[in-house]
Amino acid sequence: IQNFFNQSINESNRDSLESVIASSSALREADGHDGQISSLETDLNAIFAKNKQKIQNLHQKFRVDKDNLNFFKKEHNLRAPADLKSSWHKILSIAIVSVMFIFETSVNTGFLNGALSGGIMGALSLAGVISFINIVASFLVGRFVVPNLYHKKKSKNNLSKVVLVFYVPLVIFINCSLGVIRSLLAKAQESFNSEALADAARQAAWPFDNFQDLTVESTALIIIGILFAVIAILDGLKFDEPYPGYAKFTRDSMNSEDALQEAKTKGFDTLFAMQKAGNDQILKFKEDRDNANINWGNAIDSVQAGFKDYEAWVSSLNRTGNILLNQYRSSNKKFRSTPAPAYFDINHDFGFEKTAKNKFFSLSAENISDEEKRSKMKDVNDIITSEYINATKALNDIYNSKTQDFENLIQRLST
Repeated sequence: IQNFFNQSINESNRDSLESVIASSSALREADGHDGQISSLETDLNAIFAKNKQKIQNLHQKFRVDKDNLNFFKKEHNLRAPADLKSSWHKILSIAIVSVMFIFETSVNTGFLNGALSGGIMGALSLAGVISFINIVASFLVGRFVVPNLYHKKKSKNNLSKVVLVFYVPLVIFINCSLGVIRSLLAKAQESFNSEALADAARQAAWPFDNFQDLTVESTALIIIGILFAVIAILDGLKFDEPYPGYAKFTRDSMNSEDALQEAKTKGFDTLFAMQKAGNDQILKFKEDRDNANINWGNAIDSVQAGFKDYEAWVSSLNRTGNILLNQYRSSNKKFRSTPAPAYFDINHDFGFEKTAKNKFFSLSAENISDEEKRSKMKDVNDIITSEYINATKALNDIYNSKTQDFENLIQRLST
């Protein structure tokens, strides 16, 4: 019976109750939210300083790029805004050049095949070279040479004029030579005249004396080549803002402005996100304290029940022990040869501690009445709510102040 008593005491929830009461008491009676607010304010100041410096740097870069653009416009007498093209427009321009190159190469290969030695590969090689000059080179001329005709600097004007003076006749000459050589080679092959074949290249060196020999296919070669060259030049000219350098300065200014605006928006978003996170953190701490208050009350209920049940349990254990002992004494009296001892008629005291507070001294202070328990829980709940309200107001005042400082910074930089 003594072992059963000791084992039951050891297996009781005394230790867990002590742990719950200690932890819940520490949390429910915590020293408010001052530590949280201090930590959140420190983080806020660090983020604010970082965003402030970033925006100031971006604003400085924007002003420099904006001033560079204005200076460039004034220096080059530009009044209309730059005609910037979208990425889709540029992709379309490149696609046009690519399609024309493939088309002209294919058509020229078909026209030249059979008229040149080397078969299809010889025709393809010559057609590729001609298409590169007509399409790719013309596109580059339209992109980098023709726009300089509008440039303020006379040196760039003159250089562009020189390039065009050589390039335009070159394109006409190459395409006319291609048409003439195709006609002469075809005529020589029809007559099986080997000397005419050898002389075709020499005569094509000055094609203008042999226009009377042009066939329909040869004329088509010339027209396609020159037409595609003109289209490629116009495509290069319209690829982006034609005035040299104007697109770069404009895009630098626009990109700087976009980066600055994005940083402003992100700065406000960061402040609002931090404010929400801070309020959520304070609310979470309040909810934890509320739960701790409830857990403390539940633990007190368990202490009350344990103290009340302990005395009845000890009394029952003593009574049950004496019943068992009396059964032994009764059997003993039947078989013993001497009279039973006098103590056989006295109830045995097993020595159990009958008072709960003496057995569970560490919990005795927690064995309070329901009225006192409810009063303490209400007082703590009022403190938790009051500290939460004050902390929320203080934190929001801090964030609102920083937001106002951020707005003032934006407004000051905008003037």
